[in-house]
Amino acid sequence: MRTSLMRWIGLLVASLFMATACTPTLPTDGEVGTAEAPADSRGDSGVVVEPPEAGASPEDIIQGFLQAGARPDDDHEIARSYLTDEFAETWDPWTQTLVYTEENMSVDAAGDAVYNVQLTMDARVNTDGIMARPDEPTSQTFEVEEIEGEWRISSAPDGKILDSGAFNSAYDEFTLYFYDPQERFAVPDVRWLINLSGQSTELADLLLRGPAPWLAPGVVSAFSEGDSLGTPAVPVSDGTATVDLDPSVTAGASDREIALMHNQLSMALHQLTSVREVRLTVGGAEVEIPELPDGQALQIETRPRALERQIGIQGDELVWQRNTDTSRVAGMPDLSDIEPRFPAVSTEAEGEVIAVMSGDLDALYHVRADSDEPELLVESDNMPRPSMDNFGWTWTVTTNDDGDPTVRAFNYEDEEASSVAVTADFIQGREVTSLRISQDGTRAALILDDAGVRSLYIASVQRDGATGVPWGLEQHQRLHHDQDEVELEEVRWSANDEVLVWKPYDPEDDEIETRRMQRINVSGAAETPSEGLTAVLNVSVGEDRPVYFEQEGSGVHQIVGDRGLSQDEIDDDVRDLSYSG
Repeated sequence: MRTSLMRWIGLLVASLFMATACTPTLPTDGEVGTAEAPADSRGDSGVVVEPPEAGASPEDIIQGFLQAGARPDDDHEIARSYLTDEFAETWDPWTQTLVYTEENMSVDAAGDAVYNVQLTMDARVNTDGIMARPDEPTSQTFEVEEIEGEWRISSAPDGKILDSGAFNSAYDEFTLYFYDPQERFAVPDVRWLINLSGQSTELADLLLRGPAPWLAPGVVSAFSEGDSLGTPAVPVSDGTATVDLDPSVTAGASDREIALMHNQLSMALHQLTSVREVRLTVGGAEVEIPELPDGQALQIETRPRALERQIGIQGDELVWQRNTDTSRVAGMPDLSDIEPRFPAVSTEAEGEVIAVMSGDLDALYHVRADSDEPELLVESDNMPRPSMDNFGWTWTVTTNDDGDPTVRAFNYEDEEASSVAVTADFIQGREVTSLRISQDGTRAALILDDAGVRSLYIASVQRDGATGVPWGLEQHQRLHHDQDEVELEEVRWSANDEVLVWKPYDPEDDEIETRRMQRINVSGAAETPSEGLTAVLNVSVGEDRPVYFEQEGSGVHQIVGDRGLSQDEIDDDVRDLSYSG
């Protein structure tokens, strides 16, 4: 689907807290529909650019060249007209695209016929369409030469430099999908493609080449490394996209593997409005998509949701909160001795076992229905609020006497199983203030405090494919928030491809002040921060669920649009609400 980069750089209105995620969803059986997305046949970005004007200055030539990069027609013919004939033959516009906002770029003389383009990069898109957000200054050197009285560029970096408006017009956002190791969930991987014809071919080719490097350790694909198209084009005719695979791709593949290939390609190609059906061929011969027997049919969730009801605390009891209805969790032991705080549940277990912290936040427990007492898991200072995944594990972070953190996972299905120390070298020397596992179990969102500087990271969760046992959080990417408006301490998944960040109010340490929340997409896109709220003790949000917040002295509210509506029917003493995850 198409998403404006202006949203990504924070220029949306602050009224989207109830918006649902806009990633495409695809059923794994039955007829597949189409999503709102760019047609594959479009090849005109709509950006108006002009060739060089007679008598233009070197600065104007460089500015015109940068603007012309938004028109890729005929291999960037207009952009190449700003170059000397010799350099036009070697300049490669496809290596990367740097994106900046208009006020963050200047062209400055740096010597005789040498100019520096100074800019602060808002984004960088590589040849695989993967966007990074370095948010850092860079200087690109251009050399010019006077030819028959006209200035032309004789040397410049490969790639393009576009302002955000031109980027929005020239590029489209798509989502590739890969699978969790147990093939239960479809995991999004956002890519940006230039809007030339042939996007169907590029999508199929990128899918076969595999996931983004940071995501790769935690996901699997129906395609193996080295798999390729048999015919280097994916034509679309009468709504049918035909993907011809190299014979080696399907050789020896089981019916389920063929079905997974077709499903993965369909999720990618159905984002094009021109595609209604995806057909697989090998050597031009059609590959029949098998109907899997009962019990083996694909059941891939593309948009997993948190439970509709939230878990919370009332007095010293665990309660369910569904809209305005509060009910006790049945069969739970007396928890008054531990004064429970910040409960967590998993979508998979739905309350069969609940994780809670002690009132002093220095102990973590499992609580099971019909048990005599809570089960102590670990004691440690500075533990974040717990997270429970859908693969049988409760997550936290412990700290030793030297202040070194360790990510730990506790099996909530088997009381006798040992806990797991999850490798995460990048957190060493830092404090983990929040950790949350996505519903698909493949990604962890973390907030790290490094000597008072806090940052948001998304890390790939490495698991044993057969058992779901987690063992690593190594590959990761940093996401940027609005540092002027938003403070970091807590993070929650608000959609399959999006997190919400905020800092809660601490009545013991903080002065009452206005704070804001912010939604950040895993692609790097960030919405405008929320309206300011005061004395917010807790925020509860889950994948595709509304946002609730608890405010000192006024109870629980629900965010609707850009304002909070008080839920007077919710009992005043209900606190620490949390969706599953």
